[in-house]
Amino acid sequence: MQLSVATLLRTERRAVDQQNHRNSTTGPVTLTGLRAVYGTGTQRVTELDGVTTGFASGTFTAVMGPSGSGKSTLLHCAAGLDRLTEGTVTIDGIPLDDLGEDELTRLRRARIGFVFQAFSLVSTLTAAQNVELPLRLAARRPGTSPLRSTRWV
Repeated sequence: MQLSVATLLRTERRAVDQQNHRNSTTGPVTLTGLRAVYGTGTQRVTELDGVTTGFASGTFTAVMGPSGSGKSTLLHCAAGLDRLTEGTVTIDGIPLDDLGEDELTRLRRARIGFVFQAFSLVSTLTAAQNVELPLRLAARRPGTSPLRSTRWV
């Protein structure tokens, strides 16, 4: 099924930024000509077909559409979790297709936050420890936060 960004993306933004974002394909995250094809022959499926858009800093974006329309593929490719058949994803001016797996891991750890549908939590850690885990992996100290003082987390 072909992905239509116009029907899948709905962005909630401040009124002053709406017009700029609607016409923007530049910003902290840019997606240009994304194409993701899986399988071969009669089993060939095109998940993304020429998607070009951008995500401005300080925005919240909901990706919506029917099952199988390419939402997860779009997000996985935008975050560098999956590789594209064609196209370019750029985060803060860094093209992801130029990066190796170790570099991608460091970029994701430092610049991208994820909330997966299945949560992917480490069952032996508390909620606070799960939140702190990426910081510890990046050799950064979590510091003092409301998270530490909140009893229910």
